[in-house]
Amino acid sequence: MKNRSILNEGYTSHNIFDSGKGQFVFKNKKKFLDLSFGAGTLILGHQSKIFQKTLKEIHRKNLSLIATPNTEALKYSNLLKKIFPNYRKFVFCNTGSEAILKSIRIANAISKKEMIINVTGSWHGSVDRTLFTSSKSLKSIPISSGLTNFNKRNIKFIPYNNIVKSKKILNIHKNKISCIIIEPVQASLPQTKVRKYLKFLDNYSKKNNIILIFDETISGIRFNGQSVQQIFKLNPDISTFGKCLGGGLPIGIIALRKSIFKKINNLKQKVFFGGTFSANQISSYLGRKTVEFILKKKKKIFLDLEKKSFFFEKEIKNFILKNKINANIFRYYSMLRIVFSKEIPKDRVERDFLEKDKNNKIEKFRNFLISKGIHYPSNGILFISTETNYLDLKKIVNNINIGLSKYFK
Repeated sequence: MKNRSILNEGYTSHNIFDSGKGQFVFKNKKKFLDLSFGAGTLILGHQSKIFQKTLKEIHRKNLSLIATPNTEALKYSNLLKKIFPNYRKFVFCNTGSEAILKSIRIANAISKKEMIINVTGSWHGSVDRTLFTSSKSLKSIPISSGLTNFNKRNIKFIPYNNIVKSKKILNIHKNKISCIIIEPVQASLPQTKVRKYLKFLDNYSKKNNIILIFDETISGIRFNGQSVQQIFKLNPDISTFGKCLGGGLPIGIIALRKSIFKKINNLKQKVFFGGTFSANQISSYLGRKTVEFILKKKKKIFLDLEKKSFFFEKEIKNFILKNKINANIFRYYSMLRIVFSKEIPKDRVERDFLEKDKNNKIEKFRNFLISKGIHYPSNGILFISTETNYLDLKKIVNNINIGLSKYFK
């Protein structure tokens, strides 16, 4: 009866978990090593010490939902200015998806245009304007029912990491473009050699007065305490952050450069940002305290994540090569993904094409890992936390390799 209730509420996965602690998630008191960690949110693992300590402080300080400007949001905003000094203003939202929605609203308001240029492989959450994927010919394909023809007409795709084709498409539409939006290092295929392409987008957008939005909801501070734009020394007009910056509670953050903030203030009709839970004291306090803790122990935390992620990648890659497995593994710092093809895709579109007939095998592979006490997330994006130890990793790697040999040799 309980399962029927859950299914009626829209949860259809048979892998429904009850709780999480450290490196584990639990189901009916059985523990599973986690490879999701809140889709990359929980760098420190489930129920970390700083998480538990901060919840007690929230109770002691009587922090609550005030639904009005408050000191905790101000303190967090000041911390973010120190972390991301290129930005003048930070707008707090409830989720990463909401941050994207409002960023597009800003771009439309300033540019007086409506066309979005999305980059293949980027994921921007559950937002109608971006709930499209690209065909091999770069046509827009709806991901969901209920999307309007307006949304479909006003989104165009350019191919990730392909300067020549991207420039050609941008040149065709440049007078109609409201914004270019991109997940700079993509969870769909985490690659390392992307700086040149990102620099091209940065230069092109500035030259043609187009607003460039970096969606760093996953990548903000995850990579050695920095964002991708800081690593590559780039200057998008707007950025969105979230996930680990909320410390385990929902959050979305819009970062605005001074020039964008000035243009917003000069608009005759202002841009609406409000929301009941936006900039609430609890998320702001937990997010700030978690980020402060991570940055204080930055060297130790990110060296640990890098070493473990490298070990994970190396062991699986060596097994794939030695045993001629029909798969590859990709990594950018502590973000990993296994692609179930021996051919190396250049982008998400090509990855989907190479994997399109293997969904049944991929599902069997995931179920095999569940039977071995390992939670392999359905979105395929793999993360390791500071709580994951090398014994855990050896168990995970060993069973992944068995599963790869079983289904993809």
